[in-house]
Amino acid sequence: MNFVKDFIKSEVLDFFVRFIMEQPKENFHVDLEKAISQYADMIYRIAVTITGNKADADDVFQETFLRLVKNQTKIQSEEHLKAWLIKVAGNCAKTMVMSPWNQKTQGFLREEVKGMTGADAEQSQLLMELHTLPQKYSLVLYLFYYEGYSVKEIAGLLEKNENSIKTLLKRGRNLLKKSLEEGGEGNA
Repeated sequence: MNFVKDFIKSEVLDFFVRFIMEQPKENFHVDLEKAISQYADMIYRIAVTITGNKADADDVFQETFLRLVKNQTKIQSEEHLKAWLIKVAGNCAKTMVMSPWNQKTQGFLREEVKGMTGADAEQSQLLMELHTLPQKYSLVLYLFYYEGYSVKEIAGLLEKNENSIKTLLKRGRNLLKKSLEEGGEGNA
């Protein structure tokens, strides 16, 4: 008789545990209009920084928010939303840059970045130089200086070690400095 009681108790307990685990959890609700208005500029700037031209950045922007529509139920919080958007935009942009079509046409479209913002000539030149760096440096520098993320936050977004981010920042700064010095000498 104890065996039956123990069995029933364990089966009932298992049932309740499964029932509770299978219940839909209250998910964070993504307000798509708010997400687009709040993060559109950031996503577009990331896309332009990586792709180097408006046409590809437009495609990356559109693809990023289409993926948000498809995956909005997976978003857990506002912080997760922002990190998710940055990660998806970066991945979409990298895929775009690595496509065979883009490899062949990259030189024709790179000049578009110069006139894309209303920033002064120096800011535009800096953005152009930033884009000429390898992607691993340009994205980290962009997130740190343009978006104001800390090293710890960038490490979390890119799923890398903090020391790796510090190294990428240091090397990226050195490459950017060298590039700007060479560019300045060539124009003088």
